[in-house]
Amino acid sequence: MKKIYVFALNINDVYEESLNLLHKKQQERIKNIKNQNAKKQALAAELLVLYIVKKFKPKNISIPPLRIAGEFGKPYFAENTDFKFNISHSGNWAVIAVSDYEIGIDIEKIGKLRTNVAKRILHENEKKEFFLLDINEQQIKFYDYWVLKESIVKATGKGMNDSFSDIYIRFIDEKEAKMDKKEFQLLLFPFQGEYKMGICIFSKERYKIFTKILSYHEIMV
Repeated sequence: MKKIYVFALNINDVYEESLNLLHKKQQERIKNIKNQNAKKQALAAELLVLYIVKKFKPKNISIPPLRIAGEFGKPYFAENTDFKFNISHSGNWAVIAVSDYEIGIDIEKIGKLRTNVAKRILHENEKKEFFLLDINEQQIKFYDYWVLKESIVKATGKGMNDSFSDIYIRFIDEKEAKMDKKEFQLLLFPFQGEYKMGICIFSKERYKIFTKILSYHEIMV
């Protein structure tokens, strides 16, 4: 059984002085973000990128690292494209996933039910099941679908260029789902009570997920 590592950082535990730890290009990008919450999320995400480089020591990637983005936003290192990771943030949390295959991760804070959005993003077969649920179940299931579909398009690197409504997900249980492409694994789990997290990995092999919430001190060491 292989491993997926997921690290999380609370944006309220991050101090602006840590901006100096990042690559200059990332510093400039974050400084130009006007919304303070979005700025903290971006900073926390880049600190997680720094953390995984220090922890896993991938070849040819220097510190501070400079991750870049593909055409549709998928992050990677030009110096070592074999090092697979993905990042996400929502509310008070930034998360990063690391594996040895292409991977996508998405985290979302559970909010109100967005029925109109559900009608747009759900496959026709999914709608048949979804709209039979009661309102409370629909609210939770909406975010299950959302984080999994986000994780899929982030893993493929095509972003929103892929239509969510073309993706048909079937839930196996509360933690796992599947789709028509058998080489994709879909994993789902709650996080800190108020959030849902979805992971997509391009592999048929079974994986064990290791999740750790990092402190600011662990990032700084």
